[in-house]
Amino acid sequence: MSKQQKALSPEQYIRQRARKLPIGDCYLTEGWEDCGELMVWVTRCHPQQTYTVGIYLIDTFCCGVKDSHWYFSLDKSDYADLLKKMEECEDLKKVSYEEVHNLIYGVISFAQEGGIEPDSSFNLTQFLLEEDTEDIPLIEYTFGKDGRHCIFADNRLELSAYVTKLQKALGDDFLFVLPDMDKPMEGREYSGFDFTGLSSDETDTERYSFTYTGYPENLSVKYEWLIPLLSNPVNALYLSDESIKSILAVPRDELRKDLEQIVLYETGRTCEEISDECWDNKTDTELLHCIVLLGEVGNEESLSTVLLSLCQNQDYYDFHFGDMAEEAYVPTLYMLGKDHLDKLMEYMKTPGLYSFARIHIVEAVARICRYQPERRLEVIEWFRHLLSFYDGRLETCQCCDGMLIGMLANSLIDMHATELLPEIKKLYDTGLVDEMCCGDFEEVQDEMLHSLSDLSENYPVDIYERYHRLKRWI
Repeated sequence: MSKQQKALSPEQYIRQRARKLPIGDCYLTEGWEDCGELMVWVTRCHPQQTYTVGIYLIDTFCCGVKDSHWYFSLDKSDYADLLKKMEECEDLKKVSYEEVHNLIYGVISFAQEGGIEPDSSFNLTQFLLEEDTEDIPLIEYTFGKDGRHCIFADNRLELSAYVTKLQKALGDDFLFVLPDMDKPMEGREYSGFDFTGLSSDETDTERYSFTYTGYPENLSVKYEWLIPLLSNPVNALYLSDESIKSILAVPRDELRKDLEQIVLYETGRTCEEISDECWDNKTDTELLHCIVLLGEVGNEESLSTVLLSLCQNQDYYDFHFGDMAEEAYVPTLYMLGKDHLDKLMEYMKTPGLYSFARIHIVEAVARICRYQPERRLEVIEWFRHLLSFYDGRLETCQCCDGMLIGMLANSLIDMHATELLPEIKKLYDTGLVDEMCCGDFEEVQDEMLHSLSDLSENYPVDIYERYHRLKRWI
């Protein structure tokens, strides 16, 4: 192996070289046509007889790529063990690469018609697939339920997250299903659907109740040219290197204050009701850019502004960030909050917030173990305190709910935080943790003890790398 290859991290290698490796065995779940959900396995073969594997969880009825994972340069023994483990959970059959390629990219296209993008993990795992060009023979599949998008949700919180996107893209032309339903319901019936008959595990979600009245009524910034630059639809999700350099040329503290003012003003303007006209003519990109840029120039005061923006409701996040909230918030929260864990804990203890927003804090704190491994014990104790705080509060959804705990457990798996298994088990023993997030406790424990996964380079902190990564979503 060359010195250049040795210098590449697994993530860099996958992004830069994986497509040059020969394709090996490919598998998918048998019988997926009936259930609509399957696992797809793609192998890349290294010259030194090791294997890199991409595993994709796919929903063909509506959501496309819901999750994906990678395993880098496994030897023959580890590769065989991983395949055996997958075969214990899935009824797999070996297929051609062309079949899995068309299935993955076909279902992504179908999900995008409904306003649903692939899970953010696909930003990296896509490089384990060939580029989607005409060089790949076309195989046509039928997606959806009778050709229509049909979301099968495990609970109301998950349903509401997807329905918002489906309604924007498709109007009422979709179907939805919850576990207690005998058959799918029409999208037009969602607003009038009675959820009161659902079992307790379907309704136990944290109720949003946050209020704040101190937002500025008028926008006042020193560098007014920032506003048209950041709000220009041409710059949606992306700023060129030249634009970034021109912005960063502004005196740091003055730039920070202007960015904070834009965040506060835009948050106050859209924190409650967002009109249909705004949705129909959505061009707002200022907030995403401001959150990203504050990660570069912000300070402790900026952290308070970012956390305030993280206290808003679901419509706010859908309107300003779409599927980009994690991309915007996690690196910024890491950079601004890594030395202020007390403020991040204070946020996690604030009642009545949007549950999905809390996970950005969890992911940011977990990143400390990757970038500052010497602080692992400090991070473990932060999470121990948080899990202990939730003990006794999960039952009443005070500052948490079953979905959040499940997603938190998933982050702790990536950290291999075995020290926290007793605290995790105590919350699982309530029977209220959403096991769809990462499985039951036994699965969490097994993954934490034996998984080959680790905190991946999902969220670069360099400002130029962040925007280059965002550009891939355009």
